[in-house]
Amino acid sequence: MEKVKKILESDRFQYFIIGLIVLNSITIGLETSPTTMAFTGDWLYLLDEVILGIFVVELLVKLLVYRAKFFGESWNIFDLSIVLLALIPSAGNLSILRTLRILRTLRLLKNVPKLRIIIEALLKSIPSIGWIGVLVMIIFYIFAVIGTSLYGEQFPQWFGNLGASMFTLFQIMTLESWASGIARPVMEQLPNAWVFFVPFILLATYTTLNIFIAIVVNTMNELHQYDIDEEERKLKEFVHEENVELQHLLEELKAQVARIEKKVKG
Repeated sequence: MEKVKKILESDRFQYFIIGLIVLNSITIGLETSPTTMAFTGDWLYLLDEVILGIFVVELLVKLLVYRAKFFGESWNIFDLSIVLLALIPSAGNLSILRTLRILRTLRLLKNVPKLRIIIEALLKSIPSIGWIGVLVMIIFYIFAVIGTSLYGEQFPQWFGNLGASMFTLFQIMTLESWASGIARPVMEQLPNAWVFFVPFILLATYTTLNIFIAIVVNTMNELHQYDIDEEERKLKEFVHEENVELQHLLEELKAQVARIEKKVKG
């Protein structure tokens, strides 16, 4: 089992799985082309089934090797879910599930370390990002009330009620035609309206976005530092084990030398 475990965790095997995932993603994309399917449809389906079979075997071997520990890692459960979803029969009313095979591409998130770090950073940032969401909602609510009060009568299509105002503010936050589509038409009648739009953009778009980026980057740095600390810990454990083994060898060598000297003197 140890040999199998080493193979599963080796870089070559990981690169092999990554290659299969990329190849499978390409074949699934090619299946959307009627021209390609007319010439190579059967071969693409066969290749898809072979790759799926390899994924199934990989997971079965991992289950045999790691046993209960397999379910202790969230990424293994993620892999298992993706593969099990691909095994659901896609005939009849469930034919749409065949399209979900493209989700196998998500396995790259687990097999490519850099992508895995980004996803883990995003997941660990969720609590802080949630508070950013609360801050954004407060900003939206305040400006929506102000916008409805100031511009609701003249521009009911954008600020007629609280819901319409919040949707308009969302469009402004995304910077989608905010100037030519909303701000400038309002400013044609109310030149001082820029006092409303500019602070909102600065608060809701640039400030909030920078805070979001800062949180994610900080979390990524923490994960990176954790990886470094973990590598240092493993290195120290290895050095300690080697020192202990070396100490035992030295003691055995001293004992052998002592026995030899005793025989020589005897």
